Amino acid sequence: MDDSSVAGIGHNMPPLADRLAIDHKGLLDKVQALADRANAAKAIVDEKGLKTDEDVEPLIQIGKDASKLGKEIDDTRLASTKPLRNDIETINGFFNTAGTRTDRIKGAFAEKVGEYDREKRAKEARDAAERARIAQEQAAAKLDEAQNAEHSVLGDVVMNEAAVLEEAAQKAAHEAVKAGTGPTRTAAGTVSTTGRWTAEVLDADKIPLEQLRPFIKLADLEKFCRAYAVANRDSKPLAGVRIYRDTKTSFR
Repeated sequence: MDDSSVAGIGHNMPPLADRLAIDHKGLLDKVQALADRANAAKAIVDEKGLKTDEDVEPLIQIGKDASKLGKEIDDTRLASTKPLRNDIETINGFFNTAGTRTDRIKGAFAEKVGEYDREKRAKEARDAAERARIAQEQAAAKLDEAQNAEHSVLGDVVMNEAAVLEEAAQKAAHEAVKAGTGPTRTAAGTVSTTGRWTAEVLDADKIPLEQLRPFIKLADLEKFCRAYAVANRDSKPLAGVRIYRDTKTSFR
């Protein structure tokens, strides 16, 4: 019998959502009872309206009970997920420790190989530039020889040689521009250099914020506006922004 066909422990358990509903039936019953009270109270308000403090008192009581039940639900949720959170933290810690070691090894060797690779690329660029210089000098010398040739036939021959050398010199110059830019291939693998443009703030007061406007996302801009509103309230308007007091009713 193939081991893969053997069902594991818990294979016949209901889905998690169903198990939660079974385990916390009492809590769900409390929520349903509160919802029934709320619907009944709403029906009365829709019919008669709120005219006196006595009319409001049932709503306040339901609001207080909802707050209390909401805390019970949240506490139960935290208690139910705590073992899972602990397991996840343990699992992450285990793999992060192993991963950190490999990252350190990779980083250390990347630094050493990168230093070698940069020097090799620089040497390739220098050698290519020197070959281009020599080729250009040879082409120039041959051109001078052609221009100084006394016999026309000899001059034509030397001029053709000068043209060939000039073409070679141009090719060498083109190769010099590309030298040291490609990946370094070895028997063990390929070494390539990548990079990205970045920046660091040296003096925040000198940054021209207007130049950054096209790169500021609306979500980030809203954070700054909310911070401005907290600091200045409604004493200092801000063009393009509505500053207001966001009020919420609480029950005690």
